[in-house]
Amino acid sequence: MAENEENKALEVKSEVTEEAVKEDSAISETAKTSNKEFSALSDRELLIELLKEQKKASRRSLITAASLVAICLMIGAAVLIIVPRVNATLNNAYQAIDNIEAVVANADKAIASVEKSLTGIDEMVKNVDKVVVDNTDAVGKTVDKMSSIDFQTLNKSIKDLSDIIEPLAKFFRR
Repeated sequence: MAENEENKALEVKSEVTEEAVKEDSAISETAKTSNKEFSALSDRELLIELLKEQKKASRRSLITAASLVAICLMIGAAVLIIVPRVNATLNNAYQAIDNIEAVVANADKAIASVEKSLTGIDEMVKNVDKVVVDNTDAVGKTVDKMSSIDFQTLNKSIKDLSDIIEPLAKFFRR
């Protein structure tokens, strides 16, 4: 019975060895040379070497997996930190744009108001010019009329009228 178990173990070992040899032959030329060295080893030594290689491979896989998990955690943390800040920055930018739009709208209204005021001022200046011209003409005519008056004759006429009205005023006062 012990021989049967040993035979079965030897068969399993030989199957594992054959599979390992098949996998190793596909890897590279250096691996092939190392497989030739392993073929000279006993089954037990070969299994020990296979276990060592599997442990190394599993350690590498574990390190790779842990590295990937760490990288994913760092990326996740970076996203959790950066996204709210970017979001807040974008909100501030949108508010600033809204404020700028409001300022531009107010500036447009102010410019329109200034244009209306300038148009009103232009009309007022034209009206003032017209009033000045009209008054200048009227003042000129008045000055011409006043200069055409003969003040000596006017004074004499006023004196004569006063002389006539004085006796009449005395007569009616009585």
